[in-house]
Amino acid sequence: MKTSYLFPVLFFCVICFLPSCENDKVVTHAEYYSPDEYQILRATLELPAEPYAYGRLGFGSSNKTDAIGTLGRVLFYDKNLSSDNSVSCGSCHQQHLGFADDDAFSKGVHNRITARNTLSLGSFRSFGEYSEDPQTNLFWDNRVKSLHDQMIQTIRNPNEMGLEMKDVVAKIKDLDYYKILAQKAFFDENLNEELVLFAIENFITSIQSETSKFDIVASHNSIGFTAAPWSEFNEQENMGKRLFMDNCVSCHNQGLSVFTNDFLRSANNGLDLEYADKGEGEVNPSPDALAIFKIPGLRNIALTAPYMHDGRFGSLEQVLDFYSSGIQDHPNLNPLLKSEDGHAKKFNFTTGEKDALIQFLNTLTDNTMTSEVKWSNPFL
Repeated sequence: MKTSYLFPVLFFCVICFLPSCENDKVVTHAEYYSPDEYQILRATLELPAEPYAYGRLGFGSSNKTDAIGTLGRVLFYDKNLSSDNSVSCGSCHQQHLGFADDDAFSKGVHNRITARNTLSLGSFRSFGEYSEDPQTNLFWDNRVKSLHDQMIQTIRNPNEMGLEMKDVVAKIKDLDYYKILAQKAFFDENLNEELVLFAIENFITSIQSETSKFDIVASHNSIGFTAAPWSEFNEQENMGKRLFMDNCVSCHNQGLSVFTNDFLRSANNGLDLEYADKGEGEVNPSPDALAIFKIPGLRNIALTAPYMHDGRFGSLEQVLDFYSSGIQDHPNLNPLLKSEDGHAKKFNFTTGEKDALIQFLNTLTDNTMTSEVKWSNPFL
């Protein structure tokens, strides 16, 4: 009788407890997108059921930053941001190429050609840290100081995307997937110019390159980035590192090591005696600005050919041939590229030295960054 008495009581307790458990389950495991929202998104986009993490180096990730990064990712790859729906930001900044292009000049709207070679977004350990450094200027001619202004100029450029920001918003504001993504990112489905730019900026500045062979080996070596050999580098890589330290690091120190500071942001490297493209001289009338160009970062350099502002060199071998014997005596040639007699320096690298330098530069390739899904094209 005792057992038969307890059973109804236990059954009643279980029945009463079940709704509480079910409610807890809903709260704890609530879906990020509703089924209807996810169905709408999946009709156009390859997005995960919950956003990827978009926190940057030194910054944590959160639902808010991840939602904004997701929106920025979609905007970055959306061809609706161009006047003829033919190109996106990702058309010129291709992930598998270190977020660069493999043409000397990229193709923009209406098959128009850009004026300069596409700069890589994967050239720095953290593009966010680099772009937000108050000393950083952007574009080959260093004409703007903020990524915000750089994006406006790129989207507006008639040879690139060919749209004013107000026209971008007008084109995309009623697209159903943006209403959902904007609601998640900003708690409002209505996008405006600043929110579009803010989202793209958050996506771009989340791009990090920190898992190359260089990074992994550097993290194991207490001696730091010096000419001394690293035990995990082979003989050629160590030879190339030493040659790099002896000849190249004065100009190319941006983001190679754990330090991102660099004292030289732009220079003339003696490509020509007379330049069709005047570089900073296009936007600055000072004679000292003539033929001055941004010094690019070297991370993922093996992926970003062709090289120089006009893409004239198709390989790293050609670049090293130029520095060996081709530097021209331009009036604004950087002093670091001059010999003691004041004329253009000839590095005269041997074939073995060129091979070693290239082997070292290959250690800067980050295969994780170039394949990371959260930075990839989400459009089906």
